[in-house]
Amino acid sequence: MRIRSSIRLILFTSLMSCSSIALAQAEATSAEGGKEKAVAPQNTIIVEGKRIDADTTELAADFVEYGTQVQLISDDEIKTGGFTNFGELAAGLIRGANIGYSPDEGEFTIRIDGGTDRDTLLMVDGVPYFDRSSPSEDIWPATAIDPRMISTVEVYRGGQSLYFGSNGGLGVVAVHSKEPRSEFGGELGVYAGSFKTREIYGNVSVPLPIGGDTGEHSLMFFGRSYETDSNILFDRDTFADTLLELGGFRKYPYSYNNLGAKYLWKINADTEFRAGFQFATVDFEDTFPNSTPYAPNKTEFPIFNASFKSHLTDRLRVEVEGHYQAPSLRNTEFDPMVCSIPRVQDLPANVRDLAPSGGFATATAYEAFATANGLPTGCVTNPQFNFGDANVSASQGIYINPETGEPYGTLDNPFPIGNPMGFVIQSVASFGTGVPYKGIGDVDQFKSGYIDYGINGRAYYRWTDWLETVVGLQNTSYKDNSDAEFGVRDVTLSSTGIYGDLRFDLPVLEGLHVSVAGRHDFNTNFADETVWKFGARQDLPGGFYARASGGTSYSLPKIDEIGAFGATANLNPGLEPQKVESYNFGAGVNGDIFGGTFNIELGYFDTKIDNLFSSRSVESVCLEYALDVNPNGQLTTDEIERNRELIIPPDAFCATAAAGNLPGDQSVAVNARARQDIKGYTVDLALDTDLAQFDITFTKNDSLEPNPVYGVLARLDGTSTNLDFVVPGAAGANEKRQSAERPEWSLSGLITVTPSDRWSIALNPRYQGPEWAYAGTTLARMVDANGERVVDDVNFGNYFVMNASIQYFLGENKQHRFMIRAVNIFDEDYYERASGGSDLRISRAAVRGEIGPNDSAYYRQYGWNGKPRSFWLQYEYSF
Repeated sequence: MRIRSSIRLILFTSLMSCSSIALAQAEATSAEGGKEKAVAPQNTIIVEGKRIDADTTELAADFVEYGTQVQLISDDEIKTGGFTNFGELAAGLIRGANIGYSPDEGEFTIRIDGGTDRDTLLMVDGVPYFDRSSPSEDIWPATAIDPRMISTVEVYRGGQSLYFGSNGGLGVVAVHSKEPRSEFGGELGVYAGSFKTREIYGNVSVPLPIGGDTGEHSLMFFGRSYETDSNILFDRDTFADTLLELGGFRKYPYSYNNLGAKYLWKINADTEFRAGFQFATVDFEDTFPNSTPYAPNKTEFPIFNASFKSHLTDRLRVEVEGHYQAPSLRNTEFDPMVCSIPRVQDLPANVRDLAPSGGFATATAYEAFATANGLPTGCVTNPQFNFGDANVSASQGIYINPETGEPYGTLDNPFPIGNPMGFVIQSVASFGTGVPYKGIGDVDQFKSGYIDYGINGRAYYRWTDWLETVVGLQNTSYKDNSDAEFGVRDVTLSSTGIYGDLRFDLPVLEGLHVSVAGRHDFNTNFADETVWKFGARQDLPGGFYARASGGTSYSLPKIDEIGAFGATANLNPGLEPQKVESYNFGAGVNGDIFGGTFNIELGYFDTKIDNLFSSRSVESVCLEYALDVNPNGQLTTDEIERNRELIIPPDAFCATAAAGNLPGDQSVAVNARARQDIKGYTVDLALDTDLAQFDITFTKNDSLEPNPVYGVLARLDGTSTNLDFVVPGAAGANEKRQSAERPEWSLSGLITVTPSDRWSIALNPRYQGPEWAYAGTTLARMVDANGERVVDDVNFGNYFVMNASIQYFLGENKQHRFMIRAVNIFDEDYYERASGGSDLRISRAAVRGEIGPNDSAYYRQYGWNGKPRSFWLQYEYSF
């Protein structure tokens, strides 16, 4: 079986039917003995300099012809990788991809070319997998993708919002699923290995005996069940002590289940209708070393989609896609319940006047006061409450005083301040009914989610040999679908866009193709927007070519960002849409070598993002929450002012938040003042022969953001007094810095050797440069007595990971596929993501007041561990 190297496939020309210049038409001898030009199949394209038949969409081929850089990933490559989720696939196969969050945790997003989560649009069979937000937590649609059902992936780089709507500012990742076949057949597979991973999956196509004048009808049924304990995500020594004592260090089991069906009506050779439904569930753990000891999440993704395509005439074709989805989340999150320093108003009335008016700064101060006034020195509960006898009969543990063997919680033996006492449900619906919603039952756990539906249709008309037009209409609508307890307003956000594209195959210069396009969106509940796009490609003699494209885009606001979460809560009236302007250029050559083909391409991209969306805690941007105004604040007025310099201050929101006593750790959407500049270049090398295929890609990415530590005065660790010099090193000296979690460069590839049609050996290396997690300003400015930073930023890049697989095909028709998959062969110790400094406000020392926000010990840096060396076996039967 020949596996073509397409991890970095650059489609070099368009469909033969679209351009006689781009593809040299083959000559064939006619029956009369003469010669005539043969008409190539509609899906014949040039990939890496060689004409092959590929399962590539007409839209992708059109994009190539008019200057867009397109990458194609085939079913063979996906099978070679043995990927268990789309995050792994993207990291291994998509050029320049950066995976946000951690696929092993069950949460991830896809970013390309240094952009944000808002600028890469992920679509599956025309359905946008973009989180519209839910009042409980984010829902991660990318996790719903079944990697066993992916047929191909097409990546359209550069501004692509014109055809697909918002969120495509740096590109679109279009996933195409396997479809029903006209004959009976399918696949059945099993997969097992490290971390107690076990999986079974399959699909079957069944032709329907309808036929006749109605065309061909067929169904496909598919399903997958995947269970794993996953690797240890966080190291034990990164956890707060109170979390460890409550069992917070634990495995991260992950469960994925999916069932679905697809229908194909092949009306005739030029017309087809497709429809599909799937119901996927993803269950995962969402605990963190600094906050939650127990947090199982359960998500559901019911998704419907349908499409209609037809070549109505030789000149006219139409495409229509529609979707409906209703993702939802139910989660349990418990926080540690830690014995805290009593407030003055909580003391008995007869001793309140004796207490300090500002309260007790430390547990030691309170304990001395309590002893002198005959009060318990800690927390009194009811230790005789029989909860499985754990409180009264355990000989050791957090509920038992190790010195006396007596249970904590009595007047004579209270819980010490800073000691964990158990669990408490993390959150209440602050803008709803006020009940807890992250519990375990029907009175304290509720569903959050949204509904997303839309339709996108376009018509292509070829007027002459040198002019084609495209006209399209798209609607995208979404609204909250959470339980009433959350109190989300019933408001629908809707965007209706009309767009057009003029495509010229100009006769003035042979091989020149130009596209000029525009779009206007009529939006409800936010401002209308207009975007534009251009593209051009010049094919040159000798296999050389040059391409260019550019355009603008914007990001639709999420449901929470327009203030639908309650009447006024978390509404930032001044929020502007995030806008993107991007340009993409490339030049290359393809030709023949060693009996195969090669390609070399140099590329360059330049992107600017204005009104960059970000989320800030209320207490970090609202002056009403400063320490000198609010004793429960975390930052000083000076520190908050520094934060506000980098954003458009949400003053109207802050006033409302303070008046409504919104907790300071809640978040609000804001716009950054500064423009984010992203510039980079790529080098792609590809070789495709019968024996070996390789694709190697180098991406250099300067994704610069304003540096909030620039010019900030240093502080001695443990104090709040500014010193007379700025933070030392690059943190204090550089006005801009590489964006967090954006690799400065990466070198990756897929190298495949096929010594016969039954063996395939593949290597998938990734060598990554620096990638940063930054300490917050408060932590970054802390220095020691020598004037050196106490805690540096975390560079969790600079690692090399080698993955590999060996496949063998058995049977007369090679219908039995066996694979050994190896990940991280050299057992590299690396992080997929890192925290530059999360606060330990729930640790024993912090609760006791022994450390605070001005102490470096108040913060903890940690990382999400990548997989250690691990192995899996896979068997798949095709029939």
